Amino acid sequence: MLKPDWISWDEVQECQRKAHEKNNKKGFQMQVQTITGEDLRKGVGDGYCFVALDGNKVVGTASLKFLKSKIHWWTRKTVAYTCYDGILPEYSGTDVYFGLEKLRNLYINKSGVRIRQCNTAEQNKVVIKLCKRGGYRLVQYSATGKGATYYSVIMVLWEDGCPYSDSFINFMFKLSKIFIKTIWKPGYKLRFWFN
Repeated sequence: MLKPDWISWDEVQECQRKAHEKNNKKGFQMQVQTITGEDLRKGVGDGYCFVALDGNKVVGTASLKFLKSKIHWWTRKTVAYTCYDGILPEYSGTDVYFGLEKLRNLYINKSGVRIRQCNTAEQNKVVIKLCKRGGYRLVQYSATGKGATYYSVIMVLWEDGCPYSDSFINFMFKLSKIFIKTIWKPGYKLRFWFN
């Protein structure tokens, strides 16, 4: 369901934090581990936050924002940016994620936006594999946001077919990886200062 007003952003963020604790134990601290409910609310902005409930308890969350792409090589159009996904570990393997994804897809389809974008930690092989299976392509490497201890990958799905060749997409991804790792540390920390 769309997040009702009676569920606080702190409850949504707490679900996110618990959902990503396993990643933290693996050595990469997800950005959602360091943000507050208010930060999450600002991150979603005028987008949509969907929640799955067990009674009154938030057990899963997924969000959607529509962003006008201005600087990315893969499009200058509006993209459906899927973000802030998290399922409590004890609900992993249930249909909670697929229910949230189905609801989010309804909103995307109603919008008419034909390009989807998501990102995840480069170590999050399960999500990357699922996205690739769904038709997403790795298009860019990123230093991620404040508080994160990992690099991330940006993935895009063109619903009307990818307009670029495989070799061009692979080249652009590898070029971005070289650039990002040369200039930035995870968390957008510069590797060195330019005078």
